[in-house]
Amino acid sequence: MTTPIGWPSYDSDSSNPAKRSVSEEPRPHDSEALFQWALRALGRKIHSTRELEVKLLARTDDASAVAGVLARLKASGYLDDRQCLETLVTVRLRRGACSRSRLQKEMAARGLPRRLVDQVLDEMFPPEKELAHLRHSLERKLEALSEPLDEKRVARLYNYLLARGFPLEAVRREFRKRFHRPFEWAD
Repeated sequence: MTTPIGWPSYDSDSSNPAKRSVSEEPRPHDSEALFQWALRALGRKIHSTRELEVKLLARTDDASAVAGVLARLKASGYLDDRQCLETLVTVRLRRGACSRSRLQKEMAARGLPRRLVDQVLDEMFPPEKELAHLRHSLERKLEALSEPLDEKRVARLYNYLLARGFPLEAVRREFRKRFHRPFEWAD
């Protein structure tokens, strides 16, 4: 059975464009095509320099063309790691309670430089704000839990907050204030 021209085929012969599989795209090698593709990608979603570099390298084997496209995007103001970081942090903070360490891990996974991440978080997410997020998260979970709060439920709540990345000492202090008793849990 033959596949109509222009339709994807699942044959292993990729030399013929009509028989190229769905996962194989033509790999543009000229800088202008890469630049246009990068602009469309940035129009759909914010990317860090590292994320966009990985995506461009998946489209071509020419590392110098990728470096040129990234430099051109930066010079044009379309690619800025600080702006990307500020946008991502703002979105994460609006979405709900989160911890500073969790934000640091997420931003590191996106390939953003640690020093820049720390600098932006110091400006946008000071320690006082993290404590407010901890209290908010604790309040929301307590509202969802039904009474009585036995040791098992309290321990689950404690582990939930630690898993969200809140500092151990801050969680312990909040639990002492909230429940008016010391807790002796192994970490």
